[in-house]
Amino acid sequence: MACAAVWSVVSAQAQPATLRFGENRTFKIAQFTDMHLDPSTPRRLVQAGKTFARLDRILAGERPDLVVFTGDVVTGAPAETMWRRLFDTMERRGIPYCTVLGNHDAEQDLTRAEIGRLAASGPHSLNTTGVSGELSDLELEVLGRDSGAPALLLYCLDSHAESQTAGIEGYDWFRQEQIAWLRTRCEARTAANGGRPMPALAFFHIALPEYAAAWRNPDNSRIGRAAEDECPGALNPGMFAALVETGSVMATFAGHDHDIDYLAADRGICLGYGRFSGDDTTYNNLRPGVRLLVLTEGERGFETWIREDDGRKVDHARFADGRITEIPAKR
Repeated sequence: MACAAVWSVVSAQAQPATLRFGENRTFKIAQFTDMHLDPSTPRRLVQAGKTFARLDRILAGERPDLVVFTGDVVTGAPAETMWRRLFDTMERRGIPYCTVLGNHDAEQDLTRAEIGRLAASGPHSLNTTGVSGELSDLELEVLGRDSGAPALLLYCLDSHAESQTAGIEGYDWFRQEQIAWLRTRCEARTAANGGRPMPALAFFHIALPEYAAAWRNPDNSRIGRAAEDECPGALNPGMFAALVETGSVMATFAGHDHDIDYLAADRGICLGYGRFSGDDTTYNNLRPGVRLLVLTEGERGFETWIREDDGRKVDHARFADGRITEIPAKR
């Protein structure tokens, strides 16, 4: 198994670039997930070319302020060529970006530390590495348009790969140190914000166990689809409870399950998936696409949609006051 048995300590290093709400007081995020870039055969390399073309179209058409790659980015060898091509694309565009790893990224010919070095090397990368050399969990600030004070926080978290605990099979789960760190950061930000929780989003690869119940509860507002069962970690470490109790993170966005792209609101938090962003190098039954998020400074909520390859905007919705409301398409 490529995943290291000992997880590195979470880091709260300062981010290397400034994120800020724009002149219209909005901030746009593009979430690419499960790109599964694979140069191992000529056919798979052609498929990777289609994925890179999608990346270029989205960056040119949507003009996001930040791109988050939520895991299973490169899943074939030689992996370094694909990682470098991806980051070179981002650097040419000059768009800040952040990467969290999935369960397959370190199964190729690069270790998690070697991927971390590549991911953190570009001037527009927001990633940092910890003492192990692996990518650190991050707290990123998005500053207000006219101030140096943060108006939004973004947490980019490592959900790991397969279970490292003897006798327990399945996917891994968040460490207690990660949950404690996130709780501490949220509480500190709330205290610094006059007792009001700072609006925040969290991005990671493997969905929380609470996703499945939230989607299946008919009393919850929701949008999207699930064409397969969720595959969360084998144990529930209590991350969702920490998010509810601290009240800062208003939404989480995962990947991992290629045939799921839903949003479900539960206990005031939007539990969301991205849309599978790759091509035919792995299983997929949804049209490839990208999730977009637009946040407005001073508002605790966001607007989101999925942009598909033919330009269609689907599942356009707003999350506010703990509920998901669909925004009808303009005719």
